[in-house]
Amino acid sequence: MLFLRVLLVASLLMGFAGSSHGATPVREMVAAQVMGADTLRGHTFSLLARGDVTGAIDYWVLTTGKDAPAWLLALKTAFDGSKQVAGACQGVARSIHTAFTQLGHKLELVQLRTQSAEHYPFIAFKMPDGRDMMLTDNGYHVLVRMNGRAYDAYTGAMGMPWTEYSSRVGARSNIIQAVIQALPEVP
Repeated sequence: MLFLRVLLVASLLMGFAGSSHGATPVREMVAAQVMGADTLRGHTFSLLARGDVTGAIDYWVLTTGKDAPAWLLALKTAFDGSKQVAGACQGVARSIHTAFTQLGHKLELVQLRTQSAEHYPFIAFKMPDGRDMMLTDNGYHVLVRMNGRAYDAYTGAMGMPWTEYSSRVGARSNIIQAVIQALPEVP
């Protein structure tokens, strides 16, 4: 009896059972689901890489027929201009990290600290339009780096080449950068 059950399961997995009745073989059905998930994640990521967060959310909704997940919706606010204030970096980095990780991408959390935070706690960022924005007033900033690009509220959804981002960051003391494994609760 056990042999017959094993044989039946094996034939289902091999795609032999049920195919004569017009049913989709299990192997093909599983393959289609995996490919569909990969296509959904891949296309969503490609829209995000172009900076089209709204398009990525719309694509997700249309493709799945369900509401976009919270981690994808959080990206919309992560890149919002209201997040371009000192102290918002951890929440923004967490949202970006979560979304890109959910889409199957490897990334790094990068911490920037001023060498003399007690004397010179400010880190500024030169925006593309020439304005100087305050990244931090406590000598600590965190952002996401992936595929040679920096992502935070100041870069926008497309990110910015890491070398360009680094050239736009400045402080009155040396800035020390380090890759961290997780975001601390309090900087």
